[in-house]
Amino acid sequence: MRNAWSIVWVALVVGLWTTCVGGVCWADGDVLTVTQDESSMERVIEQYLKEAHQLTAREKVLENDDLVLVYDMKGDPAPNYAITVDTQSVHKTESGRVVERAVTAQVFTGIKVPAEKSAAVMKAINEASRDSWFFAGYIDDDGEVVIQWNVNVMSQGLHAEYVFDMVARMDKSWAKLWPMITAALQ
Repeated sequence: MRNAWSIVWVALVVGLWTTCVGGVCWADGDVLTVTQDESSMERVIEQYLKEAHQLTAREKVLENDDLVLVYDMKGDPAPNYAITVDTQSVHKTESGRVVERAVTAQVFTGIKVPAEKSAAVMKAINEASRDSWFFAGYIDDDGEVVIQWNVNVMSQGLHAEYVFDMVARMDKSWAKLWPMITAALQ
């Protein structure tokens, strides 16, 4: 215990502020904060996922200049699909100051559901959702199966590793849901 306190003391004296979880520490530059603007948060996420996990994003800029990170995924055996990562303000004060932000990961499956199969596919999505804490699924307005997960950025910040965790869990969730969707489309 004495050595652990010595390390903490040295880190404080030298000014090497880090975020630590389970004995693993990261630099503060990898932490997302409520006070960052959306594009800055997405740049932190993009850089961290590339450096720490070799995931390279395609950047997509929406009409309102909102930056969305797109990660193209290999399906095997499912068709290839995309996971998007986006940040957004969730709550603002009356004066317009952002006081709450969230990170959203969405799987755009590319699977279009014919109207006559919608009920069966939604039943499969609901069944899978009951067994998972990590996604909510739906059929969007274009008939595509989409699953997503949101994480709130708390006032003390959120490390970008949690975004990688979101992407990894969304990937696994789609691998679990894919056979159920396939069966429902038969």
